[in-house]
Amino acid sequence: MNLLDILYPKHCALCDRVVTGREYPVCFSCRNELKPIDGPRCMRCSKPIENETEEFCLDCKRHHFSYDSGFAVFLYSGKLKDSVLRFKYAGRQEYSGFYGQMMNLFASGQVKRWNPDVLMPVPVHRAKLAKRGYNQAQVLAETLGKMWNIPVDGKTLKRKKNTRAQKELDPKERKRNLREAFVLEGKINYHTVILIDDIYTTGSTVDVLAGLLKTNGVKKVCFLTLCIGKGF
Repeated sequence: MNLLDILYPKHCALCDRVVTGREYPVCFSCRNELKPIDGPRCMRCSKPIENETEEFCLDCKRHHFSYDSGFAVFLYSGKLKDSVLRFKYAGRQEYSGFYGQMMNLFASGQVKRWNPDVLMPVPVHRAKLAKRGYNQAQVLAETLGKMWNIPVDGKTLKRKKNTRAQKELDPKERKRNLREAFVLEGKINYHTVILIDDIYTTGSTVDVLAGLLKTNGVKKVCFLTLCIGKGF
């Protein structure tokens, strides 16, 4: 182990234990946890679904969404769920390099088919930004933008309302919670936008942002996330 590793130790992106360069970014014992979503998916949001004869998950059957389509790499569970929570709340911004590698490996084909003009991270309120020190979606979007040579616009979408955490609410409360939470600052001239976030659950946030963008002239809005909840 060299001096830099002692002063700035590397951490496994899944279990967070200190690792050597040989094991970075994921330690040997955690690598079998890396199982991207396989099998039938919802044609709208890409959630895994049990019945391969179905085209859409239960959420997408029940609700009309403003976004056009989406894609996620992993299921939001196990060690990856813990990893994302540390990335979001515990200052582990360095995980974005590993997340970017995984999203490049498993999602780059879909991104090419969408042919976006720009990546736009889901914004956080300035109070949460001050508390965390960063917006994890912005960090992830910048990592992906550099990999794919796609511009990142992290300034136009703003969250003006410091809403309650979506994970604490049921679907109806989530929609009510997000009402008038976002604004668009300035004019935009994009045809296709990909919204970037770490997790997709019910899609309420992405739906509101997609509606706002389309109201302001965007023709196609898709989303890309690292993780997604399980469909039905």
